[in-house]
Amino acid sequence: MRRLIFLIFLSLSIALPASALSWAYTFVVFDRNAYEVLDTTIDEGALGDVIGEVETTVNDETGRYYGNASNGYPIGTAYREVDGESVEDVIAVEDGSEWKRAEYRFKAPYHSRDFIKFFGFGLLGMGIIMISATLFKRSSLYKKEE
Repeated sequence: MRRLIFLIFLSLSIALPASALSWAYTFVVFDRNAYEVLDTTIDEGALGDVIGEVETTVNDETGRYYGNASNGYPIGTAYREVDGESVEDVIAVEDGSEWKRAEYRFKAPYHSRDFIKFFGFGLLGMGIIMISATLFKRSSLYKKEE
């Protein structure tokens, strides 16, 4: 009986591994640049225009992300530029009713979805041009001189 209980506990501990990443700091990604969100708040008067928002979240098991992502903020969290600072160096991130300073740390890794998004828009554009050209040639506006 002891052997059976031991085998059950052993099989449960092997079959149910738990995995999750813990991050050293909260970050956001904007325009392929990763920014560390600091505890420093920024006054509303020192902020410029809204430049983007969190569009995806980071996968806690694999750590993979793409586009404008965050490991600590929900989708829809706004980014704003900071007056007097370059967007490449500093942005402001909405945190409830206040804005937190986020400083550039590293270039975000390339993800295949970035290529697919670009390639998809290229194919869509070429398709629209080809269909428009075909319809124009078939229309009465395009006449061959004989």
